Amino acid sequence: MLLALLCVGIFLIQLDVTVVNVALPTIRTDLATGAAAQQWVVSGYMIVLAALLLVCGAWGDRVGHRRTVLAGLAVFGGASLACGAAPNIELLIAARAVQGVGAALLLPSTLAVISEQYADRAAKARAVGIWAGAGALALVAGPLCGGVLVSGLGWRAVFLVNLPVVAIAWPVAWKIVPRYQPARPEARRRLRIGADFVGANVVAGLMNLVGLGTLLALTLYLQEYLHHSALRAGLELLPVLLPLAVLGPISGRVTGRYGPRLPMSVGLALGAVGSICLLGVHPGSGYAAVVPVELCLGIGMGFLTAAVVNAAVVALPPDRAGLASGVNNTARQGVGALGIALYSAILSHSPAFTAGLHTVGWLGGAFWVLGLAVTWLTVA
Repeated sequence: MLLALLCVGIFLIQLDVTVVNVALPTIRTDLATGAAAQQWVVSGYMIVLAALLLVCGAWGDRVGHRRTVLAGLAVFGGASLACGAAPNIELLIAARAVQGVGAALLLPSTLAVISEQYADRAAKARAVGIWAGAGALALVAGPLCGGVLVSGLGWRAVFLVNLPVVAIAWPVAWKIVPRYQPARPEARRRLRIGADFVGANVVAGLMNLVGLGTLLALTLYLQEYLHHSALRAGLELLPVLLPLAVLGPISGRVTGRYGPRLPMSVGLALGAVGSICLLGVHPGSGYAAVVPVELCLGIGMGFLTAAVVNAAVVALPPDRAGLASGVNNTARQGVGALGIALYSAILSHSPAFTAGLHTVGWLGGAFWVLGLAVTWLTVA
């Protein structure tokens, strides 16, 4: 029950990354805004989330992760209501930033509670795999739910859907999240940062830079280049999103048995293949041209996510679980936001959309190979 509740936290946070993507064209039209402001609806959430993760993770270590989970759910729910009621783009972006505050409180503490709850490394790796799978499941649900909600109820529904989930999760969290006693600062061991911790977080950042950037590129290709509806685009993204949800727990088991290097290497290699497959998209290409990209990206990140999170968490002492989670998620979300901005800029400034896809394909392939090198040099 506790693990399921913690998975709800990561689910909400990740859902609000991808559920908004399919609503962006409708938001842009309804609120009469431009492409730059449209991008900030996504980036504003992710930048605030990334900026506060480290602070919120360390704060959870000091005051207790139960309090932090409860505070995160409350702020996230209130901000979701404000997003759904926003009358203009400025207030929507501001409410999205507050959503990022709630997510920053929630994300590192859900992982820290898992670290505190499971002392055995293999059991912890399996639990992290399930947690990562829940986050990946949100990536699957995001485009699908977004497509259904936008088509049936309008873009505001993609934010208001969070409210019943928070209304159920908050009292359950109050009841079942353990009241761990935070360690006193003088009682904590001297913190030593090793190459394994640094390497895991570098790879985590590269993963989200290319992964979220490519997901945005695929969404724009389907909706703005091929002119598919939001619902159809959501369904067409299933080949990249389903493996993420299915392979998270499997990657956790493999990590628990063999260590993180094997699943990380497999995931990074497949990611590189997927990025290079973007070079096969040309003017006149249809949906079939991006299916290999989707499959390689989805399977690769499915293996990689749980392994890289576990590698970062176990590299620090258990009483620094909030800090470890905060650093790892800062790397993932912060560099992921940069990836969205970078890919968006390349695609918008390219002479042709397909030429932009080729550029980000080469760039993504290089980043995946860099991540593979870092993995073999630093991760046990």
